[in-house]
Amino acid sequence: MRVGPNTVVTMDYTLRLDSGEVVDSSEGKEPLTFAYGQEQIIPGLERELAGLQPGEQKEIHVDVEEAYGPRRPDAVQEIPLDRFPEDITPTVGLRLSVRGPRGEEVPFVISGVSETHATLDFNHPLAGESLTFAVTVVGVQAGNGDERRIIIPGEA
Repeated sequence: MRVGPNTVVTMDYTLRLDSGEVVDSSEGKEPLTFAYGQEQIIPGLERELAGLQPGEQKEIHVDVEEAYGPRRPDAVQEIPLDRFPEDITPTVGLRLSVRGPRGEEVPFVISGVSETHATLDFNHPLAGESLTFAVTVVGVQAGNGDERRIIIPGEA
């Protein structure tokens, strides 16, 4: 069976930046499993997997626009330090999350701290980056209609 609509795909992968730095990999972990066409992975990667079958390998380059998009200046905000809970000391590089308007977790990183404010960056950590995936398709099976419930291992 080939990767395409109404399939569940399992694959091993290594994700590199243009610099060659490896930022994520399934090596030593469970392969990634996702439902094709359900927007569970970035669009550029999903499109390039179409037609592959188990055992096939491919290197896939994904431009910024089809990965996590460009960095957005409007996704960076300053807030007063007194808005942080007492048990959290804002420091540069600290990753936290807040609840969004629909109850979802919205992650951010603290990118700056002054005497009175912290700068919060809500951009995805890989926003603004072109990505290269080395993938091996491990398995492809027919979907059963419950694919939106698939739990995907930790994302980059």
